[in-house]
Amino acid sequence: MDQLATVAWQYVVRLIFPEDLPMAAAHLLADGYDSPSLCELAGLSRRAETAEIDELFDRAMAELGVRIPDGETAERCLLHHMATRLCAGAVSPRVAAARIWQGLASQTKAEREFVQAVGEEYYLDYLSHEGLRAWENAVLLTAQTLAQAAFPVAE
Repeated sequence: MDQLATVAWQYVVRLIFPEDLPMAAAHLLADGYDSPSLCELAGLSRRAETAEIDELFDRAMAELGVRIPDGETAERCLLHHMATRLCAGAVSPRVAAARIWQGLASQTKAEREFVQAVGEEYYLDYLSHEGLRAWENAVLLTAQTLAQAAFPVAE
């Protein structure tokens, strides 16, 4: 997925907070993306007003031709992102479970099954060793199915 689109959906689901956007903008500039508002955003302090940060971020994304996704699309991007990271071994099922919550937007069967499997995380402290392994296996299996599924397109 395009780096700009990734920053946009991560901001919507709050994997990136407003105070982190100036540094994210600086990284984007270093990676070759450029626009007047992106430069201005990169120059802000993390203590700048949230409204100013939001406005510059919106303008920068528009200048760069990136549409900031709605909440539902961003949540679906999060699901696919976490499933892909799980399959790559970059995160554990517990880490994925900490970032995914019940009620998260899911439209496909694969997305719903992943949310349901991960959602049982709240009961992990009460599971036996075998129960924990069964939960991890269920999460990994549903992650594999989701990672192989079509990714939602943020328009």
